[in-house]
Amino acid sequence: MLTIEKLEVQFDVEGGEEEAMFRRLFNRNMQEWRARDAEERRLRRMIERDRGLGDRADTEES
Repeated sequence: MLTIEKLEVQFDVEGGEEEAMFRRLFNRNMQEWRARDAEERRLRRMIERDRGLGDRADTEES
């Protein structure tokens, strides 16, 4: 897994049309990234919960 602590990106966009297109593309990609990130966190919580259930089952049988 790669963690980026700080990312700075600069674009020189001229004209309203190009700026609007960049904004639309950026927002769409950020929404997709947020959805993937949320799904990954949901799956991680589910896996941790399932692991916890397995650990308790092993303890109860002893």
